[in-house]
Amino acid sequence: MGFFGKLLSSIGGGSGRSCPDCGEDLWADSGELSGRYECHNDSCTGWRVYFDEGGMLVDPPNRGKSGGGRTCRWCQSALSGGTSYLPYEDGSNSHAYIVCPSCKQENIQHGFGEDD
Repeated sequence: MGFFGKLLSSIGGGSGRSCPDCGEDLWADSGELSGRYECHNDSCTGWRVYFDEGGMLVDPPNRGKSGGGRTCRWCQSALSGGTSYLPYEDGSNSHAYIVCPSCKQENIQHGFGEDD
């Protein structure tokens, strides 16, 4: 990696990963969620935003499909690894839910015997 590549990486730039659609270097913005990459190539015909899921880059429509299929309704991160609660397990919840490991929001899960 040259001088400018190192400089860009230190301020939120080149990630060393290639865009799956155009092959250009992806950017890992320092202020974004970990594992989020952007393609800054104006002629790229892909989504231009990608997420690392288990070492594989996926576009927004396929996010969360590689690991259990559940994604957070708030931040769209995979819910795998989140804390799960069954109805009334924490004392007052009438629905099952999973706490997102990324944003800590509760994601209601239907079909677990909750009150209707």
